[in-house]
Amino acid sequence: MRRLHLMLQNHGCHGNRQPRGAWCPHCLRGKGCGIYAGRPDGCRTFLCGWLVNPRFGPEWKPDRSKIVITIDRDGNGLTFQCDPGFPEAWRKEPYYGQIKNLAAIAARHDGSISVNSGRNLIIISAEREFALGELGEQDEIVREYSGDRLTGVSVIKAGKTRR
Repeated sequence: MRRLHLMLQNHGCHGNRQPRGAWCPHCLRGKGCGIYAGRPDGCRTFLCGWLVNPRFGPEWKPDRSKIVITIDRDGNGLTFQCDPGFPEAWRKEPYYGQIKNLAAIAARHDGSISVNSGRNLIIISAEREFALGELGEQDEIVREYSGDRLTGVSVIKAGKTRR
């Protein structure tokens, strides 16, 4: 059984950390960014996966889907970040079916698919979901595989040792 270890990291606006699934303090709900003209470089250079991956059609546009697609830090997976006001947006079709299909593809390439639903992180496999709850940015996710099949996911809290 092979194991894959990943660290989580959450980058906030202007380098400030904010909880996963929380609204940006500069977001004016229903209007957009309150500091758009002076937004930081991280915001200026960010491109949602919807913009850069032709796999995602017009239904994935964030203002329609309520989901922002990001590439995982290791570059080998995707995270679907739900609008905090719509934490279950990812469970609606066509999103849910496409996310499950992507999970099957990702597993064959040591990749991963995850969803931020509110402040909760969920790891998705073709067969099931692994709800991990709220994680700290230094917590480590341990994935266990049997061949291409994701069989288990656990969390090692920051500062704890592996057994």
